[in-house]
Amino acid sequence: MTILRQSFLILSVLVLGGGQVLAASSRETRAYAAAILAFHDEMWSVAETDFNQFVESYPNSTNAPMAALLAAQSQMKQNHFSDAVKVLRDREPLAGNLADQYDSWMAEAQFQNGDFAHAAETWTVLAKKYPGSLLRLPAVVKAAAAYAQLADWPQHDALLEDTNGVFQHAAQLDPGNKLVVAGQLSLENSKYQQHDFPGVAAVYDSLAGQWQTLTQEQQCQAAYLFYLAKNDAGDFAAALAAATNLVQIARSPTNQDWLATAWASQGAELKSLGRTNEALAAYQQNLAPGVPQKKQQAAILEIAVLAMAQDDLTNAETALETFLGQFANSPGSELARLTLGELHLKDFVAHPADTNHLAAAQSQFDQLLAAATNGPLAGKAFLDRGWCFWLAKKYPESFTNFESAVRNLPFSIDLAVAKFKAGDARFKQNDFAAARADYQSVLDDFANFPAVGPALGEQALYQNLRANLALNDASGAKETLARILKTYPEGNLSDNAILLDAESVDDSNQTNGAADARALLEQFEKMFPNSELFPQARLAVAQTYEQEPNWPAAITNYAGWLRDFPTNSLRPQAEYALALAHYQAGDETNALAEFTAFIGQYPTNEELAPLAQWWVADYFFRTGNWTGAETNYEAVFQNPAWKDSRLVYPAQLMAGRAAMARQGFPDANRYFASLISDSTGDTNFPPGLAVQAKFAYAVSLRQTPSTDTNNPLANFQTATNILSQILTSCPTNEAAMRAWGEIGDCDLLLNDLTAATNAYAQVFSTDSPADISTRSQAQFGLGLVLEKMAALADGHGQNTLLKMARDNYYDVFNGNNLNKDNGEEPDPSWQKRAALETERLDETFQEWPQAVLIYQDMTTNWPSLQPALEPKIEKLIKEHSEASQ
Repeated sequence: MTILRQSFLILSVLVLGGGQVLAASSRETRAYAAAILAFHDEMWSVAETDFNQFVESYPNSTNAPMAALLAAQSQMKQNHFSDAVKVLRDREPLAGNLADQYDSWMAEAQFQNGDFAHAAETWTVLAKKYPGSLLRLPAVVKAAAAYAQLADWPQHDALLEDTNGVFQHAAQLDPGNKLVVAGQLSLENSKYQQHDFPGVAAVYDSLAGQWQTLTQEQQCQAAYLFYLAKNDAGDFAAALAAATNLVQIARSPTNQDWLATAWASQGAELKSLGRTNEALAAYQQNLAPGVPQKKQQAAILEIAVLAMAQDDLTNAETALETFLGQFANSPGSELARLTLGELHLKDFVAHPADTNHLAAAQSQFDQLLAAATNGPLAGKAFLDRGWCFWLAKKYPESFTNFESAVRNLPFSIDLAVAKFKAGDARFKQNDFAAARADYQSVLDDFANFPAVGPALGEQALYQNLRANLALNDASGAKETLARILKTYPEGNLSDNAILLDAESVDDSNQTNGAADARALLEQFEKMFPNSELFPQARLAVAQTYEQEPNWPAAITNYAGWLRDFPTNSLRPQAEYALALAHYQAGDETNALAEFTAFIGQYPTNEELAPLAQWWVADYFFRTGNWTGAETNYEAVFQNPAWKDSRLVYPAQLMAGRAAMARQGFPDANRYFASLISDSTGDTNFPPGLAVQAKFAYAVSLRQTPSTDTNNPLANFQTATNILSQILTSCPTNEAAMRAWGEIGDCDLLLNDLTAATNAYAQVFSTDSPADISTRSQAQFGLGLVLEKMAALADGHGQNTLLKMARDNYYDVFNGNNLNKDNGEEPDPSWQKRAALETERLDETFQEWPQAVLIYQDMTTNWPSLQPALEPKIEKLIKEHSEASQ
């Protein structure tokens, strides 16, 4: 008998043992005590009956209110929530001083029954209706929980954030109260759900003030929400710090579920920051025993993905083999086997001479299927084992496994691959009719499945055509070829490659792809010389030579096609292709003549005529004929027939660059200004082109003489304004860093040294995405700023500033500003300029040895400078020798 039950027996003795109680009262007391004992013996049905009978028999008893309440609780224990609500509502007149408890339990029953709206309302009314009740704070916190279930965050927050409300009053008086902490955690979650990330941080800071009063579970909840907010806000560095903090919280004492969540969070942030090896180490923590199954599985997949991204299959294989060696029967072992087998399969495709990988892959799939033939991963395992047999050229066995995969896989790209490869295996065994049916199934069954078309569509048509030709089915072959030429006009079977699936196992020899396609098309020509598709097939043959690339053969075939099909509607395509082939073959004279003739012959061809005009403009630009280039670029965007061409806006940019090259800066400014204006009103404006135009406009303005006689540098200020527009549109990317660098150059020329320093400093910020050229430009510019500052100083201050300038030049020259983790190399143009400035200041300070070393490095890096630098080196050595004497 439990202590709790014993206490109620004692209570019964005290009640029943009073000598003043009448006989009727004794029966009443015994009935109540019996109901109480049934309740505490968890005999819920008996307790419900006894309490209800007691209320019916003794409605005026002082115990009737509690009996009615306990009857409702007994119903709730039996999951009869609606009945409990009805009992409490019907017997509310009996409640007396238990009225607040009636409402509280009624709300609890509504909540447990999924009626969150009424539960929230009942608890909220309780808090207002009974100002002296001790249940007000629990009622408000529970009402907020009900609103959270409804995702009614405004109502939720109104309850918890009302400065005059019950919750905030309690939070001020007792911030460590368990209910207050629960409410704060609910509020933190609410802010996160509403993407109010600063709000999450504010609540988290509030909780941190009474951190020791939180349980470990609550600390984990608070820290995890804070992590999620930082991650979703894109602050990955802060998110990593939050995830690392979560690891420490969950680790002591150990909390496996939260600890696994923490390691996964840390791994995700390290992955986002490109710290792949550290991410792998974090995910590997979740391969330990005791980690929840789902977390283990997720870690296995992440490890595999990261290893594949690094092409470091060996480490991934080792980690999974270690896992299987330790936890062969764990819930995550099946996924581990599948992933390990797929890694070995990918390794074999990359290194086909190493047949051990193929055997190792098949071994993993064999073990998985032996243990779980009908398991959730069986379909994928059959597909992968089919590939093992296919790569071993065991086609009957591969067919058996591909067919099993078809039977076990859900509707997915994997199923499409399995059907396709079943067809391939049948084709290899000369069962062409069945193979064709499999290919057709891929085309028909997955017509509305977006992922299948790019991966398998053209190849399925290609194989379908081969099957039709093998079956001598002229009608089927013509229909399939027509579909190929219509659906894949650019492909034309030239790419005889197929991706296996997400593992990207390649089953083709792409080297022979064009030749294979050409052979198939030539076979079609021989079999069906009178087909209306014959000209298309012949043109496709010519196009296959481009893929190799064999430009002489392409020229010969295009010229032959134009001779044989003088009136065919595809003639513009062939003429354009012939001109382009001449250019690719290095014959620009013929290409220029052919493109020029094309423009005259097909001026309204919206697709190819603008391309031909662009080629002519590019030709003049390449050869330095700036006026000819500008005129031809203008022709692209000024021709009304080509107004919808994707080249219209790029042609304006190029016309401006050609005008700049001929020193026609006012004309260039006009092109660029017009282009920038167009970018704000046309939704079809190419992404990124406006930024290019703004950079070009700024450069042109800086070279344009000012018309303001009182301010000869006015155009530099205008250029700064244009560059500032880039900062507004994309404030944190690489283009913004380049804009800051050029703004710094403008400020330097405007002699605003403070503004120039600030602009250059943006490029050097810790999280700057600037490349080495942009950073070198800015650091070189900072050196120039420091020299200008030195000119305004004197004495020791001047020398200090000059040495700082020299150090900045030296960092650019010597590569001290490189991000070596990203494999950066110095920018030679800035390196050379910085070397000259470093050497100049070294001579100023009479630091002869370093000046000599820099000159010697320059002769090594740029041998063409050696004749000019050797006399200077000799002079410096001599001066150093004289100075030392």
